Amino acid sequence: MIREVVFETIKYMWRSKKNRLFMILTLGVMLAYSIVLLPNTAGLEEVDVQQLEREMLGNEQTYKDALLKGQTVPAVMTGTSAYEAARTEFFNQRQLLTALQQGDARRYLEINYRPDITERVIVQESLDLNVPVMGREAENVFQPIKNQAYIYEVDALNFHIVHDRTSLQQIHLFLIGLGPVLLCLGAIFMISDITVKDRKLTTQKAGVPMKWAGYLFIQSITAVSFVLLFYLISAGIFFILNGLLYGFGTLSLPVGLFQFDQTNQSIYTSPLELFSIGQFLIRIIPFFLLILYLISKLNTIFSLLFKQEVVVLISGAFMILFQQLYYGVETTELLGINISWFPQTYLDFGKIVTGRVNEAMLEGDFYMRGLLVLSITILIAEVLVYLTAKHITRQKFVR
Repeated sequence: MIREVVFETIKYMWRSKKNRLFMILTLGVMLAYSIVLLPNTAGLEEVDVQQLEREMLGNEQTYKDALLKGQTVPAVMTGTSAYEAARTEFFNQRQLLTALQQGDARRYLEINYRPDITERVIVQESLDLNVPVMGREAENVFQPIKNQAYIYEVDALNFHIVHDRTSLQQIHLFLIGLGPVLLCLGAIFMISDITVKDRKLTTQKAGVPMKWAGYLFIQSITAVSFVLLFYLISAGIFFILNGLLYGFGTLSLPVGLFQFDQTNQSIYTSPLELFSIGQFLIRIIPFFLLILYLISKLNTIFSLLFKQEVVVLISGAFMILFQQLYYGVETTELLGINISWFPQTYLDFGKIVTGRVNEAMLEGDFYMRGLLVLSITILIAEVLVYLTAKHITRQKFVR
């Protein structure tokens, strides 16, 4: 009977119009991002080659004109001259342009000079939607030490790696941005009607030769497994597509880690460190699986209580977004309780794994505490599902 429940659940989720629409839109957004948006999004301190060439020609003309006119003597007030400033800028720009034209990413990082991009950044920010789906800003603070790691530790270095465009780097940025919240909302959306649908199926009213609690368990596990499989396939498609365009990256590429020092309660003495994308992904897996499983339990409880898929969807979304109502940079407590003991604190598991919540809270190991809190919450949810199923039997539910 278990096999029949599994097949029936998978068939329903696959044939669901809202699920198909969600899956198509997800794949469409990934395609648009890799093909259209990403190549037009400048990396940190990325140089506009055409603008650099124009500025270099202008500086060359300026210092040559000053040389012909004999205007090379430094001014008394500034200690420099237009000739010297333009000549220095020209040679710096030529050196940088040569590295860019030759594709020498290592030399590019070793050159300290970068042109002023303030105006370009202001224009770009005015055109952008400024939705922090990707965690670029959170990672920018680590760029100087990442550059050093690129120079000395990465063999096949290229500009796509330098500007975080490879597939693995993009997945990392997604998971330290709004990615975890979006994944949770997507899971709620896809499974919100999986239990409630039984009220519309007349063949279920006669009963299923399986205990009600067991039926709900198999159904929820199958539903969340379907979502997980879809996420894995989507990640695989993005990995291949984006990798063909910009490179796949390697699991050894460095990413930022805020390593909190419990012996010194000061953020200013807590070092910024690096660890690999491989370590990042391994540490994320248990959080992701626990949260998906918890979502399936909450969905079952809401379905039994409310019996309406729209209400179940809204309730699940509220549970995911509830943290946004109270959480801020300086938030440390909720109702007098440290927020580290609330499960919703760990929905942004990318920030947990990279220590960014530790940075904000100035506390210790949130990683192990998060696994503990989520495990306890799942146990509580399992008890609630059992009690709710005892009170709301199959016969009461389908009526």
